[in-house]
Amino acid sequence: MRMDLLQASIADKAGQGGCVVVALSGGVDSSLVALAAFRAVGERAIAVTGDHELVARRELDRAAELAALIGMAHRVLPVEPLDDPLVRGNGPDRCYGCKRALFRAIREALGADCLVLDGTNADDDPARPGLRAVREWGVVSPLKACGLCKSDVRALARESGLPTWDRPSESCLATRIPTGTPLEPGELALVDRLESFFHARGVESLRVRPDNLMATVEYMPEHSEIVDKLRDNFAAEIEGIGLRSCRFREWRE
Repeated sequence: MRMDLLQASIADKAGQGGCVVVALSGGVDSSLVALAAFRAVGERAIAVTGDHELVARRELDRAAELAALIGMAHRVLPVEPLDDPLVRGNGPDRCYGCKRALFRAIREALGADCLVLDGTNADDDPARPGLRAVREWGVVSPLKACGLCKSDVRALARESGLPTWDRPSESCLATRIPTGTPLEPGELALVDRLESFFHARGVESLRVRPDNLMATVEYMPEHSEIVDKLRDNFAAEIEGIGLRSCRFREWRE
């Protein structure tokens, strides 16, 4: 019944015409919104994923796969958040600047009158900087409007057959860089490459944090066996790109 409520909420906001854009990251929240939007308004719904240095390449692939599974159109939209000093400086308002860049790009590409939806849920802290951009750009958060918390979202995603229902929450590549350290495209690309080494070998959730010439690998306890087997191979990988050492430690959300 709650899925019906979510679809009805989106249909009500969408009205009788116009484009409905879902900011699709590839996570469970935005994927449920995308499915509900497609069911609510059909081909009027389009999924959009921002393509920029803070997004891991695997996340773009996942978003495309999800949109294809749902059956909705998907557009990868180039965004330039590092042009904003708020983002590049990697300070406390970084997420606000990044979201602002994404929503601006969506409006410019798809029209000022399109209805833009995001995956904010009822558990999300209203003080999060990114939500400031949501409010400023008139983005609608149907999960929050329907009172759906994270556990509700996961349950509905599972019932709906979405493969994201149990996917761990991800964060952008900038979170691997210490706050206040300016973001550089080359270092973000390095993080993406090093994390992809493990993702390609079955480690679904981890963080690789570069610090000068060392890489720290933080992984979930359930992946410890795989990580242990890969340590020597990873050491060879980082040496090949100019880093001198690495360390490993378990990480818990």
